[in-house]
Amino acid sequence: MRNYILFFILIACLKSGISYSQDVNVKIGIKDSLQSKILNENRQLVVSLPIDYDVSNDTYPVLFLLDGTENNLIDARLVTYNLRLKIIIVAISNTDRDRDMMPISRPSYQVENPKADNFISFLESELVPYIDKKYRTNSQKTIRGRSLSGLFVMYAFLSKPELFDNYIGNCAGWFADMNTYFNKLADKSFQNNNNFKGKKLFVANSLADPLDPNKEIHQSIVDLSKRIEHELCDRIKYEYMTYENAGHVPYSGFYDGMKFIFEKE
Repeated sequence: MRNYILFFILIACLKSGISYSQDVNVKIGIKDSLQSKILNENRQLVVSLPIDYDVSNDTYPVLFLLDGTENNLIDARLVTYNLRLKIIIVAISNTDRDRDMMPISRPSYQVENPKADNFISFLESELVPYIDKKYRTNSQKTIRGRSLSGLFVMYAFLSKPELFDNYIGNCAGWFADMNTYFNKLADKSFQNNNNFKGKKLFVANSLADPLDPNKEIHQSIVDLSKRIEHELCDRIKYEYMTYENAGHVPYSGFYDGMKFIFEKE
C-alpha cells in the first residue's frame, strides 16, 4: 500500500509542478537537441537520467520515447519508477508528426508527404549514435510509440528489426487499406528471420478504442501475430495484449509493455 501512495504522490507532484518548498523543484529531464542533416531541421530532445547517474560509473539501457511531450515523459518516468528500472529516457519532440510517423498515405489516413523512411534513418544514423556518444549507454535499446507513433513502431520493427532490441506499440497497427503495404513489408523482412533473433515486441490495443470502431487495427495485429508465430517461431519474444473496456492508449499498456520487456527471465 505504501508504494502505491508514494506513486500517486509522485504523479501529483510531477503533473502539477508542485514542489515541496520554494527551493526544491521536480526536474523531469535535461533539454538537449540535435541538428539533423537527414531531416534538415533541429530536433528537440529531453533526456531523463537515472537518479544515480552522476554518482556511478554504470551504463544504462535507453528508452527512445516517440511523441516526447512533457506529459508522456512524466508517464515514462512514473512507469520506470514503479518498476524500479534504472534507464535513460530520450523523449523526442515532434515537428511534423504525420510526415515522420507515416510510411504511406491511404484514404483511412491521408498524409501529404509521408517520410517515415527518413525518420528511421535519422534514428539509426544520427540520434542513436549521438545518445551513445554523449551518455553512458549499454547495448539494450527500446523504442516506444503510441497511436500514430505506435504504427511507426510496427513499421520500424518490420523494416529495421536490427535497430532496436525491444519494440513497444500502444494502440498500434494499421487500417485495412494499408494491409497490402505492411504484408509486403513483412514478406521481405521475414525472409531473413535471423534479424529478429533475441528481439522483444509488445503490442497493446483497446477493444473499445473509439478510433478503431470496426476493429481494423486490432485485426491487423491479430493477423501479424499469426505470421510471427509461424514464421519467426522462437526467435523473438512477443506478446499481444488487449484491454476490453479501455479507451484510446490505455496507460496500463505502457506499464505492461515495460514490465514484459524488462522482466527477468
